[in-house]
Amino acid sequence: MLAAAAAAAQGGFVPAQPIHVEPLGEIEVEPGVVFADTVVLKLSVDAEGQITDAEVWSSSGYNVIDAVALASARKCIFIAATQDGEPVESFYQIYYRLSAYRTRKYLSVEEKAGTAGKTPPPEENDDGGK
Repeated sequence: MLAAAAAAAQGGFVPAQPIHVEPLGEIEVEPGVVFADTVVLKLSVDAEGQITDAEVWSSSGYNVIDAVALASARKCIFIAATQDGEPVESFYQIYYRLSAYRTRKYLSVEEKAGTAGKTPPPEENDDGGK
């Protein structure tokens, strides 16, 4: 936050700041499912801090889990990015780390804040978005 305040004082770009990251909670999975992966989502944040678009940047490999992650991410709350002190549109990547084990009925989830920037990452990515 100090770096963001310093950048704002100097009139540079200050990335969007999440003030609430919606947790996924627990997701019921089929017995015997074992995996650990991360869902990476790209969020578009408007000049008012509202999410205007969310898409999967790197999938967990399970459509239902990706859909739950997208729904949760759309509930996140941001302070808008600024450029020279003025609110601007930006993007933000959020990571949901997931793991499921044979001994558990539910998928445990750990969310972590991601990276922010003023232009979206390239649409085409040679490594499948990871």
